[in-house]
Amino acid sequence: MKKEWIEEAIDILYEDETIAERVSDDFMEFIEEKLPEFAEKLPETLRESNFFEIINILREEIIKGETNRVKNILEGKMGVVTVTFEYGSKGLEFAKELAKLTGYDVLYKEILIQTAKRLGLQTDKLEDFDDFNYLAAKLSLADFLQFSRKFLDFSILKGESEEKEVTFEEFKEMLVKVVMNMAFSNNVILVGHAACAILAEYPNTAHIKIEAPMDYRAKMCAEKLGISVEEAIERIEQLDERELKFYKDIAGVDIRKIDLFHTKFNSAKLSPATAAKVAYELVKRIAND
Repeated sequence: MKKEWIEEAIDILYEDETIAERVSDDFMEFIEEKLPEFAEKLPETLRESNFFEIINILREEIIKGETNRVKNILEGKMGVVTVTFEYGSKGLEFAKELAKLTGYDVLYKEILIQTAKRLGLQTDKLEDFDDFNYLAAKLSLADFLQFSRKFLDFSILKGESEEKEVTFEEFKEMLVKVVMNMAFSNNVILVGHAACAILAEYPNTAHIKIEAPMDYRAKMCAEKLGISVEEAIERIEQLDERELKFYKDIAGVDIRKIDLFHTKFNSAKLSPATAAKVAYELVKRIAND
């Protein structure tokens, strides 16, 4: 993290008249002391614009009177979990069960919807997809990026053809920014969207993956979609291949490798509720590490 960024951020907060009216000198001295320590824990790949967006979020929290929350963030008392899952492995169910125990918010479709909104793209069609069909919708959008290096409006998924051009690099940069900002909001479970790779170095973050054998996933998919097991296997294999490419294109990682995660769960052996109870203990330890 560049020293001049940190110095400029401190100046911005000190010179803000609204902040000066609402907080004590002691609190500002705390900011000056802890902000450099916090900044050093952020990913080295963080862009300058992303860093100052985080500073703006801090500013807004201070103005709202959330000084204790700001203190917790700067002291590294974060609460962030990423959940990555194989299609048909009940990964989203696991995330929701973990949310019941932690009190964290689950963010899944919201990640891509927020990315699209910031890029000026329509999102109403994407919001219509149910949780089980969402992955295929997301990967369809990624395919447009990977093959044509431009982004078609989300209405394309519903058979419409209005075009909105966004470069692959613009999409990737915005996705990283959205994931970082959501993590910074604290007490969140970020599901999919390469969050485990984007936040690989983020402080106090637990990275969890949910997997299952193909026969289990195929049965689940067949039941959900009303198709044969054979059709389900073909669908899963195609989605797995596309998801693998998505992670490589977005974050340059192989999603199959264990080194991205603190732990993995096999949903054919553990129910989402049971796995969540085990994961909860891990999350508490990492959050307080």
